[in-house]
Amino acid sequence: VILLMRGLKEMLCGIKVILADGGYRGEIVDLVKKGFGYIIQVILRPDKQKKNFQPIHKRWIIERTFAWFDNDRRLCRIYELLIENAEEMVKVAAIKHLLNKI
Repeated sequence: VILLMRGLKEMLCGIKVILADGGYRGEIVDLVKKGFGYIIQVILRPDKQKKNFQPIHKRWIIERTFAWFDNDRRLCRIYELLIENAEEMVKVAAIKHLLNKI
């Protein structure tokens, strides 16, 4: 997680809040806040929703985006040998998705 935070600090200095699921609770939140200045907002499912499915708004946005990327043929399996190529394919898939919306 610390390596990821260093990369974020160098590349995307405009990020203020990071959304995370319940696995990122505890001292990691304070460590990231003190070391890098990011706020980790943990999105939890309410316990009262065990009987029927109700999507959690902010987490649903991320899951939906990953589902859109999975529809792309080059992203449904790991074909790329280099991580740089895989990153570029994600960018191409995002561009294709945005162009289909206009």
